[in-house]
Amino acid sequence: MKNTRDDVAISEVVGFVLLLALVIAALSLYTVYVVPVNGREDEIAQMNYVEGQFTDYKLTLDALWTSRLINTNGPSPVLNVNPVLSSAVLRLGNGGNSQQSSLSFPLFKPIPSSATISIKTTGDTFDIDSSSYHSSPDNKGEFPINITALEYSSNNYYWIQQRYSYQLGGVFLWQDDGTINRISPLISITNSGNKSIIVNVVPVQVIGNGSFTSNNLVRVDTRERILPNYNISLPSYRNNQWVNLSITTADNATAAMWLNLFQGLVASEKIELSAYNTSSVWNPVSKRTTVLIKITASNPGSHVSLYVQRAEFDVVFNTVASEVT
Repeated sequence: MKNTRDDVAISEVVGFVLLLALVIAALSLYTVYVVPVNGREDEIAQMNYVEGQFTDYKLTLDALWTSRLINTNGPSPVLNVNPVLSSAVLRLGNGGNSQQSSLSFPLFKPIPSSATISIKTTGDTFDIDSSSYHSSPDNKGEFPINITALEYSSNNYYWIQQRYSYQLGGVFLWQDDGTINRISPLISITNSGNKSIIVNVVPVQVIGNGSFTSNNLVRVDTRERILPNYNISLPSYRNNQWVNLSITTADNATAAMWLNLFQGLVASEKIELSAYNTSSVWNPVSKRTTVLIKITASNPGSHVSLYVQRAEFDVVFNTVASEVT
């Protein structure tokens, strides 16, 4: 006679195994497909947040140097205000978006990403040259300057890597498909009423050292330096027959971006084609590209007015308690 009790026991075991297999399959599908999608959304949201923070940082620094009171008596303008400290809290990575509660299973949550914020010398140089400044016997060699930057570098697990950089008063984005100028640096090229051209440049520099890597919060303290103006700012250098602005870089994507930026500056102000020239020159020895724009006084009796203002900021990073949100 057949033992039905054994058959029932075996069927229960088989049913349990099949049910467990279904659960494991469902959880595997969730881990493989849903978790990366959630992680990607978190990291995209984080990078959008970083773009907003860098925009706010740029506007804050613009406000700091433009609100300075300047005593214009005498040959060299002198600042007559004390520097103001500005603080901003920045979240590095999306750790704040993916905090685990005591009942959560880390396997089913996206891996929290981290990021690095740093003050660095980019390796690129910015140069200003003009008909009066270039030939001046008391040229102090203030240009070219080595460009410094406040930079945020992502360490994403589910989305593309991005680097946001604040340099020369502008906000830039580096990613796999190239370099993007999010907010233009403090350079303007405009027409004046007598068909002359005005070039105004504020080559902002951020000064500091070290870096900070985390998936938590960091406080960025920024204080303006009180410095004398550039020698090139003197009235004797303002009216020129021509002015050159140039960037020298080893990165092809950066060179292409600056060429487009220079062309956009003159196009937006409808500068006559005869009044400027843009070019990109590769140096096979240094393996660097120089991108330049030359603005020329093309009309009889006209000139190029050059105004250069100094703006430098000390930047310090400080940790923020983890409980602060």
